[in-house]
Amino acid sequence: MFAEQKQQGEAARQELEEDVSREDIVAAFRLAMVDHFRSHIPGTNINESTLLASDYLNHFHELVMLLEALATDPDDFAEDLAAWRPLTYEEHFSFSGFRDKNLAIAAYRRAPQQTREAFDQAVERLHGEAVMVIAIIRSELASDDRSALPARCYQAGERLTVLIDAANAIAVGGDGAATDFGGE
Repeated sequence: MFAEQKQQGEAARQELEEDVSREDIVAAFRLAMVDHFRSHIPGTNINESTLLASDYLNHFHELVMLLEALATDPDDFAEDLAAWRPLTYEEHFSFSGFRDKNLAIAAYRRAPQQTREAFDQAVERLHGEAVMVIAIIRSELASDDRSALPARCYQAGERLTVLIDAANAIAVGGDGAATDFGGE
């Protein structure tokens, strides 16, 4: 009886090896990893579908708030503006006090490829706009005539907010965010 079961097991193993390609195994492993991350996500601020944490965008919200403060009190907030730097998703969470920062970083690395690419592109636009805004506002701060500063700060904040909202829609699964689980 035991020999017969062993032969059946060996035959099943050979059949499995013949029917399963390396790509199938890799895809199954990736799916298992995504399922593993998803099992740890409930109760966190990480989206179960996209595997992204929109908390990252708080970094840009801080810049918008800083611009609003600069509009009313430029001398007190000019140094803060000069100190603000764009941070990548992983840098932000590495430096943050976010409770689930390691999970957020690991999940980001396994986010659905199309979703992550769309999110990274949205963040790249945010970084570009932020750097440009900071340069413009710093120029205004150095000017003898600061009369246009409040309006420029509010306009810059509005432009950043539109970009933040677009990135947030991707992070929370809006705007047709992709659901393939290729990850990196």
